[in-house]
Amino acid sequence: MACLLAAPLMTTVQADEVFIWGLVQSPGPYQWRDDLRLRDLTNAAGVSLQSWPLGAALLRDSAKKEQRKLQAGLIFDLHTARVNAERIQDPSLTALLERQLQQVSGMPITGRIKTEMNPLKQRLRAFNPILQPGDRVVYPPKPSTIRVTGAVNQECVLDFVAAQRPQDYLAACPRHWTANPDYLYLVQPDGTVQTIGIAPWNSQDGWQAEGGSVYVPFQAALFGDSGNAFNDDMAALLATQYIGVGANAADE
Repeated sequence: MACLLAAPLMTTVQADEVFIWGLVQSPGPYQWRDDLRLRDLTNAAGVSLQSWPLGAALLRDSAKKEQRKLQAGLIFDLHTARVNAERIQDPSLTALLERQLQQVSGMPITGRIKTEMNPLKQRLRAFNPILQPGDRVVYPPKPSTIRVTGAVNQECVLDFVAAQRPQDYLAACPRHWTANPDYLYLVQPDGTVQTIGIAPWNSQDGWQAEGGSVYVPFQAALFGDSGNAFNDDMAALLATQYIGVGANAADE
């Protein structure tokens, strides 16, 4: 029977080990060697057929430095925008920026890197990377919700509806007046980010998988010189998260 762990049994991974948990038959630490590949680990651990490879994650310490820089830049931009917003004297904007600041500040730096997490596809060498010592792998259960965040009146967790357009979720999670009316960011559970047009002049089809996030971007003017770079960076940081990250004691 597959074993589901909410978090690793230890808070750190030894330098000569890799770690796997979630919907696998044999979670825990495994000895690292210099030719160890991802499929070696997933085979040894026995990934369950009930697992959700689309939301699985490979976490690597060497990726954390850039993610910390990304987070720090977003925090700086939000602090600046919050100061500038005081001139507008709109309590809803001040509250929104404060919520965004708390959200970004509270995001764990996971070290997640994009790679193919479907064990069947890992049979191909191109999808079967060599692991580094200290790498961690998680196979979470499949959720039934999506998250709508960003420039919305209140962040929402909504039931996933098959074949529903991403913009249709906004009916249940209204945008704030500072939202960019022309675009949405789709942050898929595998860390892929896509921007789609939603205005009459640029409307595009899009697909949002369960477990992912719809990020509603802010108007660029709110962030001055940072402009749309803030929205790009926010979507990129959201893409480093994964299902169950809040319970993972191994993340910083």
